[in-house]
Amino acid sequence: MPGLFPLPVATHHHLESLAAEVHRTYFHKYPPLPVRWGQQISRKQRRSIRLGSYNHATAEVRIHPSLNAPNVPAFFIQSVIYHEYLHHVLGPSHNRRFHAHERRFRYHRESQEWIRRNLLMLLGTRRKIVRSVPEPVAAPQMALF
Repeated sequence: MPGLFPLPVATHHHLESLAAEVHRTYFHKYPPLPVRWGQQISRKQRRSIRLGSYNHATAEVRIHPSLNAPNVPAFFIQSVIYHEYLHHVLGPSHNRRFHAHERRFRYHRESQEWIRRNLLMLLGTRRKIVRSVPEPVAAPQMALF
């Protein structure tokens, strides 16, 4: 019978497996958190992007659906999951203690380098033709929480 079962959502990354590995490796003393893809909002270009969020009321992690793409490495998605788990364990503040824990993620440097090189792609910004006199452009922003 058609229509009884929803069509599977196209996915490039198995989010539950990535989250389970982060939990097993770094947070096994805590109960696992539900980690889900967020809703896709149709927007061609952004000035900022929230890559992940942690809801303290529901203890749930949401990952931005634009990360569910073949050109996004699994270690980067895991770095976002790890960051949101830290909010669960350490609270909402990005203080020295939080950043010290954040650097303990095995692929922290690689993740920082990947986002530095690919932020414009995630924002949907196309590279513009360089003019003789460049126009000042606001720096793109990202938030992991």
